[in-house]
Amino acid sequence: MQPGDVQPGESQLGDVVLVLAGGRSSRFGRDKACEPFSVRRAPTESVEPLALRALRRLAPLATRRALIRAAPIEGVPGDVVVVADPRPGDGPLQALATAFQAMPAARWFVAPCDLPWLDVQHYRRLAAAIGSAPVAFARTPRGDEPLVSLWTPIAAEALIHRQRAAPRESARVALAALGAVAVDTDDGRAFLNVNTLSDLEMACSMGEEER
Repeated sequence: MQPGDVQPGESQLGDVVLVLAGGRSSRFGRDKACEPFSVRRAPTESVEPLALRALRRLAPLATRRALIRAAPIEGVPGDVVVVADPRPGDGPLQALATAFQAMPAARWFVAPCDLPWLDVQHYRRLAAAIGSAPVAFARTPRGDEPLVSLWTPIAAEALIHRQRAAPRESARVALAALGAVAVDTDDGRAFLNVNTLSDLEMACSMGEEER
C-alpha cells in the first residue's frame, strides 16, 4: 500500500498528515515545537524547527498536511493548514478530535513534532498492517507510541464522541477501547523522543539525512 492509493468504496477525500505541536514542553523548558534542529554530519547544515521538520519529512504520505497548534510559528509552508488547538497543553486527543472535524479525510497519519528521525516508512508499515482495525499505532521495545498512528474515519468519529464524554482520557486507554492494532518496530533512532535539551543534542548527532 502506497500513499494516495484509494481502494474501491473508500472515501475520495484523500489522506492527511497531522503533526501535533501543542504540548506544554515542561521537561524541555521552552516550546520545543519551535526549537531549531540541525543534523551535525549533514554535507550542508540546514536548520529548521522541529514541527516543520516533521511536516517536511512526512509530506510524501499525503497531499494535505496540517499542524495542530495554538500559537503561531514562523515558516509554516503555505499549503499547510494550521488547526488551532482548543486547549493547549490539555492532551493530544482533544487536539486530534478537533483536527479530525476540521479536515475530513480517508485516513489521517498522526505524528508528534518531537521525533525528528521519524519517516514515511513507519507509516507505510502501519498502513500495511491495519487491516480491518480502526486504528494502527507503533510499538517499540520500550513501549507503545500511541501518537505515531494511522486513523480511519470510524475511529475518528468514535474519538470525537469519547472526548465529549471523557475529555481527559489518555491516548493508550482510548486506543485500547477502539480496538487499535499495535505494529512492532525496533528502530531506535526514529523513536528518540526529544523531551530535554540533551535529547535534542543526541538526536542532532545521530546521523546524516537520507539522500
